[in-house]
Amino acid sequence: MSAALSFEPDEPRGSGLPGDGWDDQEGVQQGLYVTLPPEELTLEGFAAGGRADTMAPGPLLAMVLGAVAGEDGAGLAGLSDDQLIGFLSGTRRMESRMAWAKMAALAEFASRPRRQDFAADEVASAFNLTWLSAANEIEYARTVRRRLPVTFAALGAGRLHPVHVKIIEEVTSILSDEDAAVADEKLAAAAQSKTYGELRRAAARLVLTLDPEAVGKRKERARREARVRSFREESGNAGITGREMPSAEVLASMQHVEDRARALREAGVPGTWEELKVRATLDLLQERDSRPAPGEPSAGEPAAGGAEGAGGTQGAGGPVPGGGSGGGSAGPGPGIGALITITVPHTALGSDCGSPGEVAGFGILDHADTRDLVAAAARNPATRWCVTVLNPDGTAAAHGCAAGSRPWPPGHGPPGGVTLRGLLEFLNLKQLTPVIRGPCEHARAERRYRPSRALAHLVRARNTTCAAPGCGRRAARCDLDHTSPHHRGGRTCECNLAPLCRHHHRCKQAEGWWLAQPEPGVLIWHTPAGRTYATTPTQYAS
Repeated sequence: MSAALSFEPDEPRGSGLPGDGWDDQEGVQQGLYVTLPPEELTLEGFAAGGRADTMAPGPLLAMVLGAVAGEDGAGLAGLSDDQLIGFLSGTRRMESRMAWAKMAALAEFASRPRRQDFAADEVASAFNLTWLSAANEIEYARTVRRRLPVTFAALGAGRLHPVHVKIIEEVTSILSDEDAAVADEKLAAAAQSKTYGELRRAAARLVLTLDPEAVGKRKERARREARVRSFREESGNAGITGREMPSAEVLASMQHVEDRARALREAGVPGTWEELKVRATLDLLQERDSRPAPGEPSAGEPAAGGAEGAGGTQGAGGPVPGGGSGGGSAGPGPGIGALITITVPHTALGSDCGSPGEVAGFGILDHADTRDLVAAAARNPATRWCVTVLNPDGTAAAHGCAAGSRPWPPGHGPPGGVTLRGLLEFLNLKQLTPVIRGPCEHARAERRYRPSRALAHLVRARNTTCAAPGCGRRAARCDLDHTSPHHRGGRTCECNLAPLCRHHHRCKQAEGWWLAQPEPGVLIWHTPAGRTYATTPTQYAS
C-alpha cells in the first residue's frame, strides 16, 4: 500500500504546534521544523530501509509518527507488518532521543550557579519525586555526559537504548576516567548490535581486560554497603533480603537453613520444602524451634480434646507514626517493642473492615497482619500506646499518649471494648489534646527552644513525615524545625514547628530558598527558580 502523509491543516492556522497546522510557514522559517518532499513522506517509507525507517530522531520524525498514528492510534491499522516494525523502530529512536534530552537538561540545570547542593530538591518538587530519586537522576546524567561522551551522543542519535547506556555506566563505574574513555568508544559501538545480556557480558570482559583488579575492587566497595532489610511484598506479605554479604558465609548460612528445614520435615511439621525453609529461617533469626516437643501433636494437627489453634486476636487499624496500628491479645508468638498509635474513628476490633494498619518504614498491613503485629507489641513491655482522633478529612484532630507501658491482659482486648471511652480508660488517658488547624492563638507555645515531648507528639501526629515535597522520611527521625527561626523571635509553637529531615533542614537555609507556614501544618516552599510548592498535614487512611 502507498499513501502520502499530508500535513495540511484541517482548520485555520493556530499556535503553529504539531496538530494545529503542521505546515506553519512561520515555524519553518524559524527552523522549528524540517521539511521533506511530499513523495518521501509515505507509509512505504516505514518499510525496511525506507526514509521513515532510517530517519534520525528529531522534530520531523516525531511529526511523522504522530501523523501516522493519529490521536487515537487508529492509523496504525493501515500499516503492513513490515511498516509497523518500522514505526516501532521510529518510536524507539525517539525514546532514546527524549531520554538524552532529559539527561542533558538535568545536567545543565544542576551546573548552574546556586544550585550545586540543592538542584535535586527543585527537580523533586516539580515532578513529585523524592529528593534522593532526583539526586540520583542528576548524578547519573552528569556522570554519563562527562565520562561516556560517545555513549551519550549515540543515545541522542537514537542508536542506543537508555538501558544500554545504564549497563555501560554501571559496569564501567569502577574504571578510572582514562580506562572509561577507552571502554566508552568500544561499548558504544558494540551495544548497537547486542541484547542487554550480551552487552553486560561484553562490558564485564572489557573491564577485566582494562583493569584486572576491577572485580576485586568492585567486591570490596560493595561489601562496605552490605545490608539486611525488611520490606513489604506487593501481595501484602513481607520479605527479608541481605545484600553484598561474604559468599562463603551466605552459602554456609543457606546450608544451615536447609539442615533446619530438613529437621522440621523429619519432625512431622507440614509444608512444602520452600515453606519449611521459610519456617527454618524465621526460627533461626528469632532463636526458636518450631519442632513439636515429644508427645505434642505436629503443627496443623488438633490438640487432644480441643479446638485447633490459639484464641483469636483483636486489632484496630490506622496509620502509624512510628509503629504498628490497632490492638491485639497477648499469647504465644513473637514480641515486638513499638509505638502503637490507634486512630479513631475505627471499626470493631477483630473485624476486617475499616482502615488498614501501617508500619513506618515498612508499609500498609491488612487487618489480619495488623492484629498479629499489635498482639506481638502487646507482649513487649517496651511498647507505648497513643491515640489520634481524626477529622472527617482524615487529618489529625486530637492526640494523646499513655504514661508507661500498658500490656493487654492475655486473651483480652482493652477493657471497655473498642469505644473511644474504653480505650481512654484502658490507657488511663483523661483527655486528648486538640491538634490546631487554622488560626493559632499560641495557647500551648513554650518559652524554650526544644519543644516538650507533648508538643513534639502533637506536631508529629499532624505531619507524620518530613514536611518537604515528596520526602517520606518519618517524622520521628526528623528535626522539629522552627519555620521562623527561634533566634529571630520564632515561637516554639504548633504554628511554627514542622518535621524536617536533616537534608531539607539544610535546604531550607540555603541561598534562594524560603519557607513559610501560613497556618499550622501547611508549609509553602519557595525555590530559587521562583516556583512555590505546598505541603499539608498528613491525611491518614480513614
